[in-house]
Amino acid sequence: QNPMTPIPASMLRSAVALALVASASAFAPGAVGPGLQLRATGAAQRAPARAGLSSLSMAQNPMNKAIADFAESSPQFAGRGLGVTVNAERWNGRHAMFGMFAIFMTAYMKGHGLIPDADKLLDVNQWGPLAYGGFGTKITNERAIILIAHVHVLVVSIIAAVAPFGFQDTLVKEPGYTPEQPAGLIPAFKTGLTPEAELINGRLAMLGLISIITASVFTGTSIVDTVNLGLGKILY
Repeated sequence: QNPMTPIPASMLRSAVALALVASASAFAPGAVGPGLQLRATGAAQRAPARAGLSSLSMAQNPMNKAIADFAESSPQFAGRGLGVTVNAERWNGRHAMFGMFAIFMTAYMKGHGLIPDADKLLDVNQWGPLAYGGFGTKITNERAIILIAHVHVLVVSIIAAVAPFGFQDTLVKEPGYTPEQPAGLIPAFKTGLTPEAELINGRLAMLGLISIITASVFTGTSIVDTVNLGLGKILY
């Protein structure tokens, strides 16, 4: 038979029909085969072992011990969610995530000319000592705008912590608050808007800030330029 001979349309229709039937049968309920039962049994048997390893790693995590020791030595602070607590870690992670977002937005605005007169130095006659950033160097208009923007955010954050709305999470908990259980070195991976996902994102943001600041200090490059270089100069 010539390999280039076209396949008849009737055969194509039959193959498509069989494929559709097979696909539909995958969603139909049926008895579990012996192979699947064996795999399910093995997974069920391994589950307690995995839970035991997870509990062991949680117990050996020094951070968990530090949280327990702090709760025992300073119950007045731990009972309000302050100090070495999961609540404090969660709030630190939230601020770190906002900081990363602000850095990326600043870099984007700088690259697209959205900051007016970014490189212009502040006028000493107009701003006085506020025009200096230390060591006799003057602050640029870009840096002043970013600084004032962060001051506004800081004030809003303080107000939210001191007098939050009823639907907001509070930084300082009410007396009698039950502290969260330590999440361990690696929190459980749960996607979506979950406490575990927030902790993981917060930790990654804190590590990211530390890495960016360290690279900026050792290379003498501004934080915004460091982020842009790290992203392959896609921002500007």
